[in-house]
Amino acid sequence: MDEANRSAQIVRFGIFEADLQTGELHKNGVKVPLQGQPFQVCAILLEHSGRLVTREELRQKVWPEDTFVDFDQALNTAIAKIRLALGDDADNPRFVETLPRRGYRFIGPVEKPSPQVLLAPKGCFERFNAKARWISVGGSLLALLSGIGIWRLSRESVGSLLVLGEVLPVSGLSGVQAFPALSPDGNQVAFVIEGRQNPGIYTTLIGGEKPLQLTSNAGDSSPTWSPNGGQIAFTRFSINPRQLSICVIPALGGTEHKLYTLPYTDGSSSVWLNWSPDGKFLAFVNSRRIELLSIADSTTRPLTAPPDRGMDDAPSFSPDGGRVAFIRASAAGVVADLFVVPVTGGEPKRLTFDSSGISGPPAWTADGREIVFSFTRGGPPSLWRISASGGTSRPVPGVVMASQPSISRNGNQLAYVHQLFNNNLWRVTLKDEKHSQGPPDLLISAKWDNARPHYSPDGKRIAFESDRSGYSEIWACDSDGSNCGQLTSLRGVAGAARWSPNGHYVAFEFHPKGHSEIYVVEVPGGLPRPMVTFPDADSGGPNWSRDGQWIYFYSDRGGKRFQLWKVSVNGGPPIQVTENGGLFAAESVDARFLYYSKFGVPGIWKMPLPGGEEIHILDQPWGNFDWAIVRNGIYLLYETSAVAGVDFADPAVTTPPPGTSHIGFLEFATGKTILISSLDKPAWFGLAVSPDGRSIVFDQNDFSESTIMLVKPFR
Repeated sequence: MDEANRSAQIVRFGIFEADLQTGELHKNGVKVPLQGQPFQVCAILLEHSGRLVTREELRQKVWPEDTFVDFDQALNTAIAKIRLALGDDADNPRFVETLPRRGYRFIGPVEKPSPQVLLAPKGCFERFNAKARWISVGGSLLALLSGIGIWRLSRESVGSLLVLGEVLPVSGLSGVQAFPALSPDGNQVAFVIEGRQNPGIYTTLIGGEKPLQLTSNAGDSSPTWSPNGGQIAFTRFSINPRQLSICVIPALGGTEHKLYTLPYTDGSSSVWLNWSPDGKFLAFVNSRRIELLSIADSTTRPLTAPPDRGMDDAPSFSPDGGRVAFIRASAAGVVADLFVVPVTGGEPKRLTFDSSGISGPPAWTADGREIVFSFTRGGPPSLWRISASGGTSRPVPGVVMASQPSISRNGNQLAYVHQLFNNNLWRVTLKDEKHSQGPPDLLISAKWDNARPHYSPDGKRIAFESDRSGYSEIWACDSDGSNCGQLTSLRGVAGAARWSPNGHYVAFEFHPKGHSEIYVVEVPGGLPRPMVTFPDADSGGPNWSRDGQWIYFYSDRGGKRFQLWKVSVNGGPPIQVTENGGLFAAESVDARFLYYSKFGVPGIWKMPLPGGEEIHILDQPWGNFDWAIVRNGIYLLYETSAVAGVDFADPAVTTPPPGTSHIGFLEFATGKTILISSLDKPAWFGLAVSPDGRSIVFDQNDFSESTIMLVKPFR
């Protein structure tokens, strides 16, 4: 078979490829065990993606009448094997959906070859009639060119129209682009450039040339257009004082006007902003609830009332202004669902029940019938759509690695953020406690996100969190980066792994669907089990006491701010440790003091281990897990900030360039911070020190590309 015909047998979906000629399934290029009848069933579902395939159809194609087998059991077994191979979940499917007593439907976006050459494995079942196989809208075929070229697609979908058009970048500007907002007439896009060079809010004509820069503050975000397109409102975050301001500027540039200012404490506020279609209100987040700000007199009124341990975020007005879609998340912000509430207030209607990560605000279609949103369902973020009255969410075909959707109200354009990133674990080798031997070297590399490393007590293994398998799970590698393997397979969001002092267990936090919980897994080969914490609260950030008898963790029990607690590994109720906030804790080497960070506040505190008054010892680091305590001090990741020109660095350190990341050492004896290493790229999330004190492992963002893309037309 020549190469063209060979390629025509490949069906791609997500990170998988199914070779319909050889009957092979690959995941990220690695062969996945799925053969015989399960593969045949999978191929049929792929052929008819988006459509119900009845059990009777499958019986006729795969188990003809002269086959003596218990069909129901055989089909159920085949579907189970397909889900196992794809890492799919029957309760929350992202690929194979069950329609009880009727059949199955493949719901994931599929890139199919031409129908003239789409064949099943030889001898598996008869070739399908091309006319029956495809129901074409406009007669277009899917051809995605690197996420930037022109693509057409035709996909049968029950109860919804299809995406059909071009996917093009909005601007040729460099830098990290985010927060797209289409103008009401669909002719312009407002967006944000993040980073060190030329940050701020921009607008550009679709198909135009040079964008117009409206602001130059790195703390500006979330632009939203006035209904007449004449003004743009946005939020501005500042460090000193720590607050969030809501401002307005003419869309063609000019003088800014500040409408409202609110304190930014413990993540109680959000940057997301949206302007009502009648021009009278701006929706924003304050004290973890959606509020409406009057443009006329700057008064506010609450719109939602989240549960004690929840947060409402990312509001979006419907085109008629009668409803507001928003995200309701756990306090930890890891899991969330989509809700809609009348603009007059009342009980919100829950639309999704996935309890998964949602990235950015939802966007209403121009007719107000559907809502498009971005969330992760065991894979990278992609766009989905759901009826505004509820129902089954469906993927927007061909749009992956996508977040922050925006839809024009007078037009048919969809803008979104297309982001690619890769976070890896790097290592700094130390010459002594205060000096490195040289620049960092790459230690553990894999696709997507690898974060929050921790050394085993013998220094031979490193545990960390990674989503390379599609879900965020706990992994472990040898200290040289080899022999990597999964410690958990929970298919949720697991992270913050910590070895026990004897090296036999790893504690971690896990977000199953609602609240996060503390789990422990025996190494090697044990099954994860939950610790006794608080089932109705978010609990996470575990760490062991030096004697291995206690696990410290944070919790927002009672709907209050995060406090530190500890629970005995031998059982018993948790004991509260802090009164003024706490998120991640570590005992000093001599077990005399407890050092800890707080949620949403930079710095490190300490208190006597038996209890007592807390002392704020350092304004660094910004991240809650970006430090590690040793006998003579604390290693930390810190950043000099480009936000509002404020420098985060300790006064004892010569100020490096703004926006750069560094590893420092806070020496207990002198109280000074010593610069150990300046990093070429941004440090991400987590730092660990080997037990012998000779290596530091940290998470670095090696690659990040964020571009505003435009789908035109979008229906």
